[in-house]
Amino acid sequence: MGNLIGALKLLGWSNQTLTPNREEDFVEKNIGFPCRVVTGNKAVQSVFDIDLFRKEEFHFGVAKIRKDFTKGVCPSVTSNGKIHEKNKGFLIEVMSKAYGEILASTASAVLSNISKWGSKPSDFEVKLTAVVVDALFPTVFGKSKPPFNAEEVDLYADGAIELRSDILEAIAGEDLDKTRQALLSILGKIKTSERYRKLMDLGKSHGLGEEEATAQLLFSVVFNGLRGIRGNLLTSFARLDTISAEDREELREEALAALKKHGGLTPEALEEMPKIESFVLEALRAGPSPDFFSTIATRSTTVKYTTESGQREVEVKEGERVYASSYWALRDPAVFDKPEDFVWRRFLGPEGEARREHHVIFHGRLTDTPAANNHMCPGKDVALSVIKGSIAILNTFFGWELQEPPVWTGTKIARGSQPDNEVKTKSFWVQRPEDLKEIFPSHFDDIRDMTTCG
Repeated sequence: MGNLIGALKLLGWSNQTLTPNREEDFVEKNIGFPCRVVTGNKAVQSVFDIDLFRKEEFHFGVAKIRKDFTKGVCPSVTSNGKIHEKNKGFLIEVMSKAYGEILASTASAVLSNISKWGSKPSDFEVKLTAVVVDALFPTVFGKSKPPFNAEEVDLYADGAIELRSDILEAIAGEDLDKTRQALLSILGKIKTSERYRKLMDLGKSHGLGEEEATAQLLFSVVFNGLRGIRGNLLTSFARLDTISAEDREELREEALAALKKHGGLTPEALEEMPKIESFVLEALRAGPSPDFFSTIATRSTTVKYTTESGQREVEVKEGERVYASSYWALRDPAVFDKPEDFVWRRFLGPEGEARREHHVIFHGRLTDTPAANNHMCPGKDVALSVIKGSIAILNTFFGWELQEPPVWTGTKIARGSQPDNEVKTKSFWVQRPEDLKEIFPSHFDDIRDMTTCG
């Protein structure tokens, strides 16, 4: 019963179940399985050592990956050793190619989707999912006929994982018929997409067969990519509603100047938006996705770490599960002043640059470069480009009113980094229409009929 009670506590209170006392770390807990919970920033970073800690295959903490949703192939994100190096090398090269197209694709995805929203868009979170699908998928797969569908992708992502506890999974009683239909449809679109053969040839060059390469793309792009980017983009969008009108205007002026100077959303334009970047990094610090790293000790080892009371060390035994909370690591007052406050300028200037070494996100440190011998997400730069580019365009050229203010309590595990309450818009409008027309003329005609102001 210990595992069941532990899982219920985590599912009921999410990150608040793991609240640290900052006097000790690697605390023994049961969160659905016995483990050591790590919450200090430097202690969490120690878990990134792949020689000391390995991933549990097909598992994410209290959840596990349904093997039939990956054709029995272990995704790169939960694989280890030589297999991980092979998978990761393939995905790094895929994402490197996608990175060259991602900003143009992001601008097109944001603006073409907004042109269909109208002044009172319903199901806003679904609409934002469509933006991410349209931004990311063409840069990986090229054109697909018919195109990938956001609702279908969400269905697959919902069905791809299940609770580790069979009892809780049975209580949840999920109907998988629609999710399996979505899986088959997505696989069909991947295999008939414009770049499928080139992707398979690339996989072959990394030692992957067609089924292995397809499965890596399926889970890494359709689950990790879509869910991770959407969650972080949604929380960044909602955080705009929590800062002052003057601060939003400051972000707007920076983005507008860069977009005008470089004629659109380009790498050079994004480089000249340090305030937008700092805002996004702070949104990801306050609500990271993913918000944990679940590992197993490869061998018995002594780990040294620092607490408020000084240096400590702990003996971690071989085979012990270690559950590292990036949510609490990013709230460690030893490295982040006033961690519960949202300070969007936190990552500006030399001091802000230094703080990035403590920003743990995407299965590593923000400053880490994705490599075959680490677990940093291969799509880190792609994801950040989509989020920063989308926020720059949304905040610069559009205004909105939400039905209710966003709230984050850290208690809603199903919402992850997103606000506890669903983000719903009451109204949505165009602002700075002349600037929009100047910078993105090909999209202006489709958007101009929306309600305007300013």
